[in-house]
Amino acid sequence: MRSKIENLRKHPLVRNSVLYVITDAVNKAVPFLILPLLTHYLLPEDYGKVANYNVYLNLLVIFIGINVQSIVSVNFYRLDKVEIGKYVFNILFVLAITLTICGLIVFLFIEPIKNHLSVNTTFVITGLIIATSQVISNINLIIWRLEEQPLYFGSYQISQTVCDVTLSLILIILFQLSWQGRIIGIGTSSVLYALISMILLWKRGYLNISYNKQYINDIFRFCLPLIPHAISIWARAGADRLIISNLAGVSESGIYAAGFQFSLIISFLTLAFNNAFTPFVYKTLSISDQSVLAVKKLKLVKFTYLYIAALLLLTFIATLASDMLIDHFLSEKYSDAKMYVGWALFSQAFQGIYLMYVTYVFFVKKSASLAIVTFLCSALQVAASYYLVSIIGPLGAAYSNFAISLLNCIVVMILSSRVYPMPWLNFRKLLAK
Repeated sequence: MRSKIENLRKHPLVRNSVLYVITDAVNKAVPFLILPLLTHYLLPEDYGKVANYNVYLNLLVIFIGINVQSIVSVNFYRLDKVEIGKYVFNILFVLAITLTICGLIVFLFIEPIKNHLSVNTTFVITGLIIATSQVISNINLIIWRLEEQPLYFGSYQISQTVCDVTLSLILIILFQLSWQGRIIGIGTSSVLYALISMILLWKRGYLNISYNKQYINDIFRFCLPLIPHAISIWARAGADRLIISNLAGVSESGIYAAGFQFSLIISFLTLAFNNAFTPFVYKTLSISDQSVLAVKKLKLVKFTYLYIAALLLLTFIATLASDMLIDHFLSEKYSDAKMYVGWALFSQAFQGIYLMYVTYVFFVKKSASLAIVTFLCSALQVAASYYLVSIIGPLGAAYSNFAISLLNCIVVMILSSRVYPMPWLNFRKLLAK
């Protein structure tokens, strides 16, 4: 037993997972811990504007970034460093194209965008620059993750978060800029760290100037079908806030967003683990020896089931403690956020389970099939949220969020088993010692 524990401790997946969990915990803890300050200095309406602007940024990231980090992931172990550097350069070329297209669309619909976000023209336009900056940072981060460098990955994220939060608090508290200060803090740190990412990519040999039409075609062919998939994630995480803002008011959206902020408790665990788990799965599935691969597959399935059980138990415990956290954590103006926390936590838990299965879909490049599933779930999410919010109020959005997270998780589990067979139901072998 002692030998098994020692081997487990030294296993690269466990070691990297712990490092990712620690660094991501710090990264997520910073904005979570400043929540009391934000709720003290920002009215629910102001917090709602910040939440809506983040939803806008996330949508721009989808259409500008078109999930380019995914193609880096699937090709990283198949190409050498020089070719990956050429891929990254052509990705930047693609980003210039998508930014131009998105810019034209934003200018065309700038008035309705302003009205929905309750911000001025300057913030709407600068959102394009901020979103592009975040995509560039994501490319740098995904390469660190694939290199299995959790310390660099975590240090970058933590320092950016500290920069973001520090600037925001200075602008909100000292300069009394309210919600504008928070958005300026987000934007400034995003642009600064995008520049740092470009420098780091160049110095590490991951930015080789070489126009390649085939690479550009590959990027568009692989990444464009992922847009509906990304929109589905956006819809579950953000569309509900816009719906609440329009049907119940920006203040209600702010309270709802504050409640769902507690989902970070589960989010940082699932995302941090996935950062270590995904490269490990890709490496494992690339084993050419079929007998060795069969044994490894069985171990992956066993581990996945244990992970799911532990995650759901942890989520249940966090839900029980949520009322106490709200009472001691947020300003009284946000006390109604209590009713959203439990739904938020379990929604995020099922998103974490989904991540365990979607890795196999990406590995076999079945992004089109995934896009169909997730887009349908996304459409259902928006429709259900709109209907329920109009009937029973903002709590309807929480119900819809949970239901679609569960449904999407189950459907992707089925899709994963079909596109890449794994011994998910071979309980005789799974239960054997």
